[in-house]
Amino acid sequence: MNNIKIFDFKALDLPVFKEIRGKDWVSFGKDNMYPDKVIELFNTSAMNGTAINSITDAVKGEGIVDIGGMVVNQLGDTLNDIYERISLDYVLFNGYVLNVIWNKGGDKIVELYHIPFEKVRSGKMNEEDVVDEYFYSSNWANTRKYVPKRYKAFDPLSTKGEDSSQIYYCFAYTPGNMIYPLPSYVGALNDIQLDARISRYHNSNISLGMSGGIFINMPNGEPTPDEQRTIYKDLTESFTGEDNAGRLFLSFSEGNDLAPQVQTIQGANDDYYTTLEARISSRILTAHRITSGRLIGVRDEGGLGNNAQEIEVAYTHFSSTAIEPKQKKINKCLSRLLYFMGVEEPIVIIPSTLDFNKNIDGEI
Repeated sequence: MNNIKIFDFKALDLPVFKEIRGKDWVSFGKDNMYPDKVIELFNTSAMNGTAINSITDAVKGEGIVDIGGMVVNQLGDTLNDIYERISLDYVLFNGYVLNVIWNKGGDKIVELYHIPFEKVRSGKMNEEDVVDEYFYSSNWANTRKYVPKRYKAFDPLSTKGEDSSQIYYCFAYTPGNMIYPLPSYVGALNDIQLDARISRYHNSNISLGMSGGIFINMPNGEPTPDEQRTIYKDLTESFTGEDNAGRLFLSFSEGNDLAPQVQTIQGANDDYYTTLEARISSRILTAHRITSGRLIGVRDEGGLGNNAQEIEVAYTHFSSTAIEPKQKKINKCLSRLLYFMGVEEPIVIIPSTLDFNKNIDGEI
């Protein structure tokens, strides 16, 4: 009797935030590496990466009015430089991190440094449900070599000595998450992962010869359960997954009667992948609150009318639902720090310009 195995393709799970015995920080995901997974999806999904970059460009605009050129640290970074970096972090992760340096008197912030969001982990909450310390490591995958360094959480009431260098951790609240944020587009993470995997699958198929799937039957008797598991494991590791599409199957046997029977299974047609990719693109754009792909240079078949009308209506919605809320949160947190630097001017972003009379091909 032949045993038929069904492959189980796992979805991308939401991260688990939990305290680990013997660690001073709270794990950011099961392996404490969830931010790196978010970065991977940003770098491997063209649609997701384009959407995030487009939103970031709109959030940071053309810079900050009047005070954007102010130098805020010894590296020579201006406030505009810092704003550009934290905008990308906020769009990507739904949060950003700044290193705050107080003067010797502890009554004024004298420097601001951007810290990559993925390099910081939260300490545990105290009895008042407040995080009073954060930890920085340049490589959380190897904390033995890159030992996490403790920083005092931002606290204007404790700013001297070792606490003069603090971490300001700004993130958008999501229900059930009091320590770390989830990306604002979290509902589409599985589609984003699928987008990246389909791209790798097609690349592998073309590179290795373009073939459909295969069904393998071993005619020389039924192995023991342990042997079946070993054979199954070896085959799945060698031939399944997007990176193994189109690989060669090579068999050696002592005779035709004992040779494995290999049957080609016709792969999915082009229409299947066209439909799937359209669905993926739609869900990714929806998760990012982009109502028209034309806003980020993606041509679609539908529309709200002519290109100028569609882009103008879509951009108005895009600005009010995706851009302005992010700017409001970023500015609120940053303004609090600027106040302690003696800057009371409001943060006003110069909007990016968009020509509604041109479509994505540059035609009127």
